[in-house]
Amino acid sequence: MSVLGHVVALVQPILAVTEGEAPVGPSNVGVGSVVLTVVGVAFLAWVGWLVLSSRRRAPAVEETPSNLQQYLSDDELENKRITRVLNSGLVVAAVLALTMPIYFVNEAGRQDRASEKSAEQYVEEGEHWFTEFACIDCHGPDGGGGAAPFVEARSGLSTTWAVPSLNDVFFRYSEEEVRQWIIYGRQGTPMPANGLEGGGAMTMQEVDQVVAYLYSIQIEQSDATAEVTRIVATETDRLANAAAAVDRLLLEQRATILDIFHGPERFAAIEAFPGEIKGLMAADGICTDASAGAVGSSCGQAGTDSDRDGLTDAVERRMTEIGAVVDDTVLIRQLQEPEEPDGEPAVEQMRDPELTGLYGLSLDPANAFTNADATGAPIADLQRATTFLTELDTAHLTLGVLTERNDVFMESAEAGLAFLEEAASHRPWQIDVEAVSSQSGLTDDGAIRAAALFNGYCARCHTAGYSAGVAFTQEAGSGAWGPSLLDRRAVTQFPDVADHIAFVAEGSEANVSYGVNGLGTGRMPAFGQILSAEDIELIVAFERAL
Repeated sequence: MSVLGHVVALVQPILAVTEGEAPVGPSNVGVGSVVLTVVGVAFLAWVGWLVLSSRRRAPAVEETPSNLQQYLSDDELENKRITRVLNSGLVVAAVLALTMPIYFVNEAGRQDRASEKSAEQYVEEGEHWFTEFACIDCHGPDGGGGAAPFVEARSGLSTTWAVPSLNDVFFRYSEEEVRQWIIYGRQGTPMPANGLEGGGAMTMQEVDQVVAYLYSIQIEQSDATAEVTRIVATETDRLANAAAAVDRLLLEQRATILDIFHGPERFAAIEAFPGEIKGLMAADGICTDASAGAVGSSCGQAGTDSDRDGLTDAVERRMTEIGAVVDDTVLIRQLQEPEEPDGEPAVEQMRDPELTGLYGLSLDPANAFTNADATGAPIADLQRATTFLTELDTAHLTLGVLTERNDVFMESAEAGLAFLEEAASHRPWQIDVEAVSSQSGLTDDGAIRAAALFNGYCARCHTAGYSAGVAFTQEAGSGAWGPSLLDRRAVTQFPDVADHIAFVAEGSEANVSYGVNGLGTGRMPAFGQILSAEDIELIVAFERAL
């Protein structure tokens, strides 16, 4: 066969692969890679054959040393031998000449597939860290926003902090700014520092992976702009119902004060019960091995256990009596919603929903399964008794601390009540629509929408206490993470209203000046991608009227 025939026979299987055929091997291994591998293996096999064929079996008689043997003649070297070497080189060169273009054409796609796979892995890791570092607890599983428990500094009251959405964050902030929030957090809010540089535990790679995950959950811009209608409606309702919301908090705080006041007498009523029950379950004559073991003791002399449930008849009767006392004593006051739509909420005494196993204890000495769970499944009396004892210990500890430090808890609660009463009296969250209209030239409807837009998109940073709830909200524009806008501060910063509009639309950049003597930090978001020009102008008019 000719040299060309060898080449055709070698590459024909390669050229026979068509686009429609499924690739062999991993998704990121192309045809070129396979061909080069085959060529490499063939080359190594050829070298091996040369090595093996060059060896000769030892003759029966001593062979003449190589340096004394006659070498190949010039005719043999310059004809047969050199022709064989040149033909082999030609075959290899021809194969490489054909396969290298195939490899080159396929390489770009292979690199793209590898890059996509790497990006997918980054997103998966980012989702893992988003959950592992509890971002999901506050920002929601889809990054749509949520809430976080928070102690409001001015009042000392526990409240719920409104947490912003992250599924539209790149319409407002740059990637570098988002990374800054992740690393350093926001002091004074529930947002902690997560990066190593900020004092957290995330490495830079983990931060990058979280950023990649945030990119993957971004909603469409049209969906982000559609949210404006909902946010405006929510903020309008918040202002309209603010007084009622504060009144509810006042009722709840007064209920808390009553619970603190009655804490010592409730503790006195149950103080001896945990020790008494443990003593009964291990006492000679009224114990069983099972009941004594449940309290970490041993039973010397067993008592009568008619239903053989592990509790003696005497213990079951006494625990039923104790359960009745607990049902009437360990109660909390909570705000109950009215049954009628126009009714008023009221404070009522009720069982603690966190101690469901504490209430309704009843043990029948003749029935080993006196109680049932929520599904109706029977509960063994010994199991029910141990659950009751565990939760009684919890209530005992809570009421004990409340009794021991009653004056401290009362002082804090009364200070919180005074704060709420002050808020209900002065209503700092209110916005004077007529004054805004007069100062800005807007209609009343325009001023109402402008106030709702400001509260929905700007108050988080520019109004103290806004995210903590309406009762903790101070005067609009009073300043928080962002500067105060009161006393027409926006007009002083932006004498030219066009500069003000551009600043709200484009946001700030670190170390880039804005307005008059303003130097950006990157904390001011850009709203140009989610708010219309008309809505931005309404916000600017509102801010210039404060």
